[in-house]
Amino acid sequence: MSGPRASVVVATYNRPGPLLRLLGQLGEQSLPAGSYEVIVVDDGSAEPVAPRLMATPFPFALRAETQPNAGAAAARHRGALAARGEVLVIVDDDMQVTPDFLERHLALHPPGTRRVVLGRIAADPAARMPLFERWHARMLDDLAEGVSGGRLKPRGNHLYTGNVSLRREDYLAVGGFDPSLGHSEDAELGLRLEKAGVSFVFSEEARSLHGSDHASLDAWRRRAFLYGVFDHRIGRKHPELAHASPWRFLFELNPVSRPLMAATLLAPGAARPLAALAYRAAALCDRLGLESPAMAGTTLAYGLDYFRGLRSDAGRLTAAARELGAFLATDGGPLPERLRAPLSALARMRSAVRADHEAMLRNGSKYGHPEPGGALGADLVQKIGFQLLAACRLMQALREAELPLGVKLVSRLVRHLYGSDVHWDARIEPGVTVVHGMGLAISRAAVIGAGCILFQNVTLGMGIDPVTRQTGAPRLEADVHVGPGATLLGPIVVGRGSKVMAGVVLTESVPPGSLVDAPRPEVRPRVHARQETAERAVAPIDSKSG
Repeated sequence: MSGPRASVVVATYNRPGPLLRLLGQLGEQSLPAGSYEVIVVDDGSAEPVAPRLMATPFPFALRAETQPNAGAAAARHRGALAARGEVLVIVDDDMQVTPDFLERHLALHPPGTRRVVLGRIAADPAARMPLFERWHARMLDDLAEGVSGGRLKPRGNHLYTGNVSLRREDYLAVGGFDPSLGHSEDAELGLRLEKAGVSFVFSEEARSLHGSDHASLDAWRRRAFLYGVFDHRIGRKHPELAHASPWRFLFELNPVSRPLMAATLLAPGAARPLAALAYRAAALCDRLGLESPAMAGTTLAYGLDYFRGLRSDAGRLTAAARELGAFLATDGGPLPERLRAPLSALARMRSAVRADHEAMLRNGSKYGHPEPGGALGADLVQKIGFQLLAACRLMQALREAELPLGVKLVSRLVRHLYGSDVHWDARIEPGVTVVHGMGLAISRAAVIGAGCILFQNVTLGMGIDPVTRQTGAPRLEADVHVGPGATLLGPIVVGRGSKVMAGVVLTESVPPGSLVDAPRPEVRPRVHARQETAERAVAPIDSKSG
């Protein structure tokens, strides 16, 4: 082999004792020492560990790097970049491992596979941990039992860095850890790996023991708050994945806890003392030997601080409500399909209307409009073209929600209010601008790309191609400008960025960036009717006098 098969990456911070214990156990692995290396990245410890490591003999190749404190994500990423092995094994500095630890991990990475292997993390029975750390250990036990019992399939959001392995090539292909995330950077990496097609497996055998040295309740509560903040940012980063959304926890909690979490979103300030009270009650139960209520109370305390962080990052209550509605509408959300479809259609409509409004403001500024517009609600009342377009979005949302009566009702209102006939099956991409909004006629087969501008009395109608005899309606690519009174007929394509001037009748496709103008009108002097009569009356007199 030209290099080691596995690279063990350990980020460390102010834990020289546990780190040396882990390295000693890595030196007792069942694999040949030349088949793996260990890379330790010291993330700005008060006393750098590199001198102690270099003074200690290990049977494997060891590389120690030191960086100013930048967080575990940055430290692990630095270790991954320095690694030479095909498989990265990432393990925390306070873990303990068995002699077959690396062998078990590598056995699950046969040639040709692309996997993330989540090794079992079990609580160290000899460690004395506070209630909140034993609660974390219980959560890891629940994950392991869910997978082994077939109730849970490992996915990207389950990735944790305490005990995990993956191909270095896959890690680098998705960009590695995001150092801007102070928490949950491991789960976010897992989501990107999942989207890249990497599978996830759980290994009971590639296990490690964990005895946390965290002892501060205030620090634990602060971490719960920050997990809510960063999980919210991750959910925004991966909106297409329902299991990336932190809103899912509302529906995974015990139903008794849900009203309290919902109340936290409404009044986050009240959740802080309530969380403290819940944890005190949990600690009392723990001292009395009542493990089940102690764990339930700790879950409640953590959830209150977590949702307080989530609400903090979401901002205003209306923004949080919109995000919750969007989550409910996603595939994989908690609602049944019959309810999810209307919510999904409503979410798409809202997004399209916002894009249309932004396009209207851009175009108003671009053309020096004296009234550039402002708030969406006010413009929806005052701008007729925007109002018409919003009505068309509503029509399409009702169609997607399979409410045909509502579709036809809105269609009739559009005809009577605006003198426009826009079919609900027409495909109008988000980010379109309609100016004035009267007299439009848009066929069911028409397609209007993002950035297009349509003026009044524009027709996009069905027609027959004179050569192919194909029937269809026009397709406007992005950023096409169609002037007042233009008529476009048949299965034609108007290329991106083209401009069709007022009064044009167009029945053939035009390439991108075209200017399509109507024939110039013939202009000649006009003679007033009375003047013509006078000239005819005077002409005979002039003739006689001549």
